[in-house]
Amino acid sequence: MGSRPVAMFAAEQPAGAYPDPPMPGLLLYLALQGAKEARFDWGAGRWRGTWRRHDLTLVPANAASDVTLSDRHGFLGLCLPASLFTESTETLGPLHAAPFRDPLTAELVAALWRDSGPAGAGCALFADSALTCLADRLHHLAAAPAPRAEAPPLSSRLLARIDDHIRARLDQPITVAELARLSGHSPSHFSTLFRRATGVSPYTRVLALRVEHAAGLIATCPDMPLAEIALASGFSSQSHLTSAFRRHTGTTPAARRAASRP
Repeated sequence: MGSRPVAMFAAEQPAGAYPDPPMPGLLLYLALQGAKEARFDWGAGRWRGTWRRHDLTLVPANAASDVTLSDRHGFLGLCLPASLFTESTETLGPLHAAPFRDPLTAELVAALWRDSGPAGAGCALFADSALTCLADRLHHLAAAPAPRAEAPPLSSRLLARIDDHIRARLDQPITVAELARLSGHSPSHFSTLFRRATGVSPYTRVLALRVEHAAGLIATCPDMPLAEIALASGFSSQSHLTSAFRRHTGTTPAARRAASRP
């Protein structure tokens, strides 16, 4: 591409895992068709989220990459030698941790693919200029990082898995950290995403499922003492059950049992 030792390629791949060995230069990817769920790791920490169209990712030189994508996807790839950069590529570290977005960088990559292939073989001057601009732009973004691609909302499938996990452990202590591990997020970030997806906190959801379980036992086990129902549903006592049951249903376990009797 131009007079520089730069290579570029386009790829379209099915969903799956794509581990790659270390490469001597940096690899810049522009997503043309993203994936709803993506996991990236190239030595700068694991990232998990939605890889959107026009997202950019920058793999450092000499770093093995581990990528898993949930959907068919397509991208442009640009192999950038360290000699292209006037400053040390170590300063690009902030761009390696997660996908980022920058309209100028995305347009430069797209224009290089459009204009510097066989149909644009006479555009070596443009390619050289665009690559210089691209290298400078990446240094600028690393100094003042562009907004990161936001983690996606929790999927309905993951929320159902979380509910199943809670139901399987209702009679045991359940922590936010434990639920967060199912999502791959930190506890604080998970709590934010969970509230955004459901309108309630993880703690409130656990209580609701415990009340739901207790209500089921009240209906199906008419002779089971309410104190035992409380413990089987994860409440510390019958009074704890009564308080949560009233808050979630507007009535008490005893009143519910009396109403359900013939």
